[in-house]
Amino acid sequence: MNRTVLTSTLAAVLALGLAPASTVASPDMLVKVKQGGYPAQNCQYCHVAALPKKDTFKPEDLNERGKWLLEEKAKQNANAVNLDWLKNYPGGKEQKQ
Repeated sequence: MNRTVLTSTLAAVLALGLAPASTVASPDMLVKVKQGGYPAQNCQYCHVAALPKKDTFKPEDLNERGKWLLEEKAKQNANAVNLDWLKNYPGGKEQKQ
């Protein structure tokens, strides 16, 4: 699957699947990150908890990568987190698989 199709699909999923708060992640995001070649094993790739709950989410529940993505969302004045931003994550450049 090429990047354009992946990015378009992700954008559609995010636009349709997230509540107005749009800081809430979904299992689909983990799938998309894995498909993007990143070494994510579970939600702890961006969250502190392995299975975060939407109804109790707080920004403090994010790890450094998750907080960085949330900051990027605010910096870019975006409605939702764009997982393509991970390629610019400065905290420990991991190799895509």
